Amino acid sequence: MSLYPIFLKLEGHKVLIVGGGPIAEQKIEAVLRSATDVTVVSPQITPRIRLWAHQGHIKYQAVQFRAGMTQGYFLVISCTDSEETNRAVYQEARKNGALANAVDDPGYCDFYAPAVVSRGEFQIAISTNGNSPALSQYVRKKLENEFGPEYESWTAWLGRMRDMMRQVLPRTERRKELLMLLAHCKPVKLLNKSIHGGNHGPLEKVRAGNQTEARVERASA
Repeated sequence: MSLYPIFLKLEGHKVLIVGGGPIAEQKIEAVLRSATDVTVVSPQITPRIRLWAHQGHIKYQAVQFRAGMTQGYFLVISCTDSEETNRAVYQEARKNGALANAVDDPGYCDFYAPAVVSRGEFQIAISTNGNSPALSQYVRKKLENEFGPEYESWTAWLGRMRDMMRQVLPRTERRKELLMLLAHCKPVKLLNKSIHGGNHGPLEKVRAGNQTEARVERASA
């Protein structure tokens, strides 16, 4: 059965990671992009996880997982080196109403963590429904070359432009078309023109609602 792709808002929700090795480190780093309440349970942890705990980014319990620990969590990920433990964590978390994932055990997962191209708030997630994580990683690397670091500031800039247009232009097809024109331009070139172009940059053109000039801008890009 096909998966339903979503992006979760973890701020304000409790997250539990069971495990303290390199895989757990990867999962913690990923959830910390959104989550603000993360607890890690493991007798041993990597130096990097220990640093996060010291800095206050996570809560750390240096114990083995035991029954009852998943109570009250929204998201639970188990990534120990014990399949038995991972499955026990998953089963208990499900009973407690949490979304749960036992790493590398597709039959014990409510969701799969996709391969992700992350450029700030611009993210592309790739999944093969658990069939080939290697293929997901291959595609991710190709997309990282196509969508470089400049897309982080570019996405933020587009967000500011959208907010500005909502203030100065009515909700019409014209406003929608202008947003599409901006999204189709090359990030670096358009940003440079906006910063250095004086009164002829795209920001000023949109403020004036000059759709003709916007089309010329796209044609010359």
